Amino acid sequence: MKLSRERAEQLALGYVNKDKNENYKLDLIGVEVSKFSPKYWAATFEVRTSEGHVLEGPLLILVDDELEKAMSLDEAVEAHIHNNDK
Repeated sequence: MKLSRERAEQLALGYVNKDKNENYKLDLIGVEVSKFSPKYWAATFEVRTSEGHVLEGPLLILVDDELEKAMSLDEAVEAHIHNNDK
């Protein structure tokens, strides 16, 4: 892996914090190499209300190790499909 765990965490936090909302927050649970593809770091988050109650989770954000880019699972699937069409 090119990225360190700490750098993958920073990228994932930057991704989820770009559209902050006062009604909920995302709490980082952990960051690890993805079990599905070693090309990605997998960052998991819990979605919590402003009062601290769990609203949803875990939410998965992937960090592409080569591109050094964080993305949602949907974005990663789209990128994979697009790259296989070439």
